[in-house]
Amino acid sequence: NHSCTTFLNYHGRFVREERLMEDYIIMCAMYPTMTSGKVDKFLVRKGDKVVPGTAVAEIISEGYFTLLSEVEGVVTEFYVQEQEYVEVDTAIIEIKLKEPEEK
Repeated sequence: NHSCTTFLNYHGRFVREERLMEDYIIMCAMYPTMTSGKVDKFLVRKGDKVVPGTAVAEIISEGYFTLLSEVEGVVTEFYVQEQEYVEVDTAIIEIKLKEPEEK
């Protein structure tokens, strides 16, 4: 489904106690024929908190688009640099997910 702004990528590599602890924001197709885009500018930095709807990057690909987070957590890593071209479905930002609150 490429109508999303991020894709939840559950490979199970970062599971602790049966819970996913990290996730990725990926380059999502902003229109049906999009195959890649240029990361013009990141709008967050390492350590920034994000919630669903947070603007995380400006993308150029036959137009100017804003990539949004769909997860809640803290930015821990960038996998690409600004001005770099990235294929659709490539992880560009790593997010440490917010741990669920204990009841």
